[in-house]
Amino acid sequence: MPIVQPPTGELPEQYEAFRPIMPGQFAPPIPPALTTPLPASRNEPPPVELLPDTATQSKIEELNQRITELEMQLEAAKKIPLSLDSEPQPPLTEKMEAKPIKTLPIINKQGVHVCSDEMQMIRIVVVDNNLFMPNVWQLSAEGEETLRAVAAEIRASDSRAILDIEGHTDSLMGDPNNPMQKHEISTAKTAAVMDFFVNALRWDTARIGTSSYGRSRPVADNDTPEGRARNNRIEIVVRSGE
Repeated sequence: MPIVQPPTGELPEQYEAFRPIMPGQFAPPIPPALTTPLPASRNEPPPVELLPDTATQSKIEELNQRITELEMQLEAAKKIPLSLDSEPQPPLTEKMEAKPIKTLPIINKQGVHVCSDEMQMIRIVVVDNNLFMPNVWQLSAEGEETLRAVAAEIRASDSRAILDIEGHTDSLMGDPNNPMQKHEISTAKTAAVMDFFVNALRWDTARIGTSSYGRSRPVADNDTPEGRARNNRIEIVVRSGE
């Protein structure tokens, strides 16, 4: 039986349906985009915006304000450490009158002097050499021991005492281009002492504050090493909180 060869060249019309589809010649049809929104149900009522009456709106605002006040009180309470040596104390307010402590505490530490000022407030004066490491404003081991003794005597005299930590320096200018240097030094010293009272001695933050005076309140002559040593000091002003 003879073998029939497929025709060459242009295929007749009857063979067109059998032409193979080559890759790239076929692309599926792309459906048209849905641009017309679906109709809403005829049975669905239009949305109604409900507005509270005046009394309800006033009550909501009152509750929101109360919530804000409670949140602020909670945040403030988290920042006040609990005192382990005394009962919980009310926060210090402007209405609370600070009075002089009746008796002077006795602190037998070298470099510590206790006196009473013109306002009958107790002043505990500690020179820098007994508190800080050389050339830095970090408390030394001796300084921490001194502050522990000071705090113990203050609490024995008045467990609700109010403290103001004052920083003082001599008048020598270490950096002539920085006239605020002495004030910055006294600020750093008071911050270190206050941090120790609050974090190590658990002093109530509402009953302690700091003041930085720099070189403005000398107690001795700045022309001598002995006088400058006395001027570089921390003074703790003690008042009664009763």
